Amino acid sequence: MAPRVVRCVALAALFAAAGSSYADGGEAGPTITEARRYYVLDATQLAALRLQLAEKALAAGLVRGAIGRARQDVEVRYRLDPGPVGCRLSELAVRVDVTLDLPAWQPEAKTRRPLRARWARMIAALTFHEEGHRDNAVWAANQLHAGLAALGPAVDCDAMGKQAQRAMFRVKLRFQLREQAYDRRTGHGVSQGSVL
Repeated sequence: MAPRVVRCVALAALFAAAGSSYADGGEAGPTITEARRYYVLDATQLAALRLQLAEKALAAGLVRGAIGRARQDVEVRYRLDPGPVGCRLSELAVRVDVTLDLPAWQPEAKTRRPLRARWARMIAALTFHEEGHRDNAVWAANQLHAGLAALGPAVDCDAMGKQAQRAMFRVKLRFQLREQAYDRRTGHGVSQGSVL
């Protein structure tokens, strides 16, 4: 019997993004990439900046009320190798691509200093919040890799595939709960200061 190669997306795939390497575990762990996309604002008054922030965030594909987002695409690949005493999982590869969507403000030089300071506090807090979502995806990728790598042989490849699917489902569920708890705890970033 020939080995089967299995590919599945373990977490909700929003889109894959090319970008600079955040960390690279290679064979010893997951491969992580991070990219940042910016939508540009140029208003010079607080009310206009808030309005532009809401409008441009929607135009950038964010949900109403959101001004930043972390997208995670987690992919798991492995091979099911049948042998004389059962089936093993081999050639394990876990990859997570994270894209942070954030606003970039490019005001005219005449913009007042208090508004610039307010923006600096907000964008630092928003970036910190979205990086927390990135960290949750990295945590999930590490959990996936460790959990799948620890699976012992199964009686046959169908049983091995089911073990792998259960392991991935458990991590996916824990990731979703972790994300929900993070947003509840931070008020979707509001308690961290990501409001203008």
